[in-house]
Amino acid sequence: MKENKKLGTSNTGAVAEPPIQIIDNRREIDDLSDAELKELEKELEQYDKDMWRHLDCLQKYKHIGEEIPKDVPFTEYFGYIFRNFRNPKPEEEWTVRDYKVDAARKIRQMAAFIIKDHGYKEPLTDRQKRVVERIRNGTDFHVSLDKIGELFK
Repeated sequence: MKENKKLGTSNTGAVAEPPIQIIDNRREIDDLSDAELKELEKELEQYDKDMWRHLDCLQKYKHIGEEIPKDVPFTEYFGYIFRNFRNPKPEEEWTVRDYKVDAARKIRQMAAFIIKDHGYKEPLTDRQKRVVERIRNGTDFHVSLDKIGELFK
């Protein structure tokens, strides 16, 4: 019996590989109490808003974005995110949560651009399917550089 370890196939047929699970133990920014949000705001006061140190502090928290409908082709995710997930409030009125949501949206949008720019084409490989699904389901790509590679596995 010849086996293919990578695909898990045998003479009895193909067995799908289990999906690679990404475990994100960061707290959801929406779950912070008012006191915790005030403490975070105080910590962030020392940095200019939307600058890298400010955004770096926000990486400690996650935000799961809205899902992209399954009928939207992955080649259109970039435009869909741009058109549908922007914060309508003026930036002067943004809260700490708004900055985190916007940072997560921008990086998710960048990931959508990368899959389009790198020419993902049908049929997608298993790895490409996982990346596309993470972008579609709102996975928070706003993570440290040493963890971003996990999201593209």
